[in-house]
Amino acid sequence: MKKPFILTNHTGGDRSKTWGRVAKYIESQKYTPSYSLNSFINAYRIFRLRKHYDAVVLGGYAREDTFYLLLQRLWPFLRKPVVKNDCYWNKASPIIHRLKRILFQFLDPVVSRYVVYARREIGVFSETFGLPREKFEFIPYHSTLESGNLVPRQGEYLFSGGNSNRDYSQLAEAVDGLDLRVVIVCSDQTLLENITFPRNVELVDAGREKFRRLMAGSGINVVALKKGALRSAGHQTFLNAMTMGKPVIVTDRRGASDYIEDGIDGMLVPPGNPDALRAAILRLKEDPDLALRLGRAARRKALKWDTEAHLSATAQLAKSFIWQ
Repeated sequence: MKKPFILTNHTGGDRSKTWGRVAKYIESQKYTPSYSLNSFINAYRIFRLRKHYDAVVLGGYAREDTFYLLLQRLWPFLRKPVVKNDCYWNKASPIIHRLKRILFQFLDPVVSRYVVYARREIGVFSETFGLPREKFEFIPYHSTLESGNLVPRQGEYLFSGGNSNRDYSQLAEAVDGLDLRVVIVCSDQTLLENITFPRNVELVDAGREKFRRLMAGSGINVVALKKGALRSAGHQTFLNAMTMGKPVIVTDRRGASDYIEDGIDGMLVPPGNPDALRAAILRLKEDPDLALRLGRAARRKALKWDTEAHLSATAQLAKSFIWQ
């Protein structure tokens, strides 16, 4: 077996033969009660080991990744190519945004590529943070069901779940008065505050396995994303649902269009438009044949976006910088 040439804090070796072969995974350790100190210690651990590898792929905790980049930026010796995964960058207050922009531009010289999960983020992130557009690379995200033993079944309820950039108020308004059971799983209670949910909506507290079982038993999956978000979100949720053969509705036309063709293998509606979301839900509810066709097409499409495909592409990207 060849020696791994990538040092990384990005998980996936247990679900990708390629990643397990080419990447040495450094798990984040909890040394102290302090999140920032933990992150710095873990970043320094990766920084210290980098000399034994040809490239570094970051995709761990955001603060840990930032500390590593700071160390490599401030210490000009033994710099390694760096691929930054998981660019989960959101909007901030004007002051915080200016500070982030300055920080990102300071760290940029030591980053070889930023990996994004939606093509629209290339232009958005480049413009927002003043980073070179050519440094952004779109690599499709992946489902996370490879190790699961779920047997999906066609249920009678609508399922919606997740936290990142979610807007459940539009979903609550869209399903109000419908003869349809709606199950929402959201662990971030702040996203549910000040929303009056109709009687047909159930708010369920669930861990990952129960979350997946509820998704597997649903008839329709909705990923309700908020309007005006800087980054795209919900990829894991709708890709897992598609892999299960569920008809999916996503309220993000631009971000999800890299994965879903509207009316062919899913449905895309504008964010913040409960009427459009309600119309899409009713269309699937009243036309079971359409829902079945979309679900089957979604599964055929999503099967190619597994962890192996995603991490193989990431490894190939990192490898391309080694001999430059």
